[in-house]
Amino acid sequence: MNRRDLLLQAMGVTQWQLVKPQVLKGDAQIRLDQAVKLVVICEEEQQKSSLFQDLLFALSLQSNEFYWVNYEQFHRIRFEHKPFFLVVEAEEQAVRIQEKYANQPQLHVENWAELLKPESKRKLWKGLDMAFKYQ
Repeated sequence: MNRRDLLLQAMGVTQWQLVKPQVLKGDAQIRLDQAVKLVVICEEEQQKSSLFQDLLFALSLQSNEFYWVNYEQFHRIRFEHKPFFLVVEAEEQAVRIQEKYANQPQLHVENWAELLKPESKRKLWKGLDMAFKYQ
């Protein structure tokens, strides 16, 4: 220990060590693990909803196989595989997502209630089936 550390310790000053200093430099990227198959982009907290739990159960997804982000966090996502995007956002934001990841399998719905409609369910299951079939 150097003199400065001893003085700080004597004064009762806690020293902190940054775990991720790159975040302060602007590198706040969210790197998705290869195991992530489903990325939900939504502002609402619906992770505990029965609809989402049914979706996870039907797809046999574990907690490490899906990732939940809001629209702001979405811009920092980095990945090297092709997860399925379930976009539960307004039309304007969904268009931006579709433009950025045009080659990614995705489904856009305005809100969770829309997923209860038969035509939305069909689109969801068809998209998920195609996305998960080729992984």
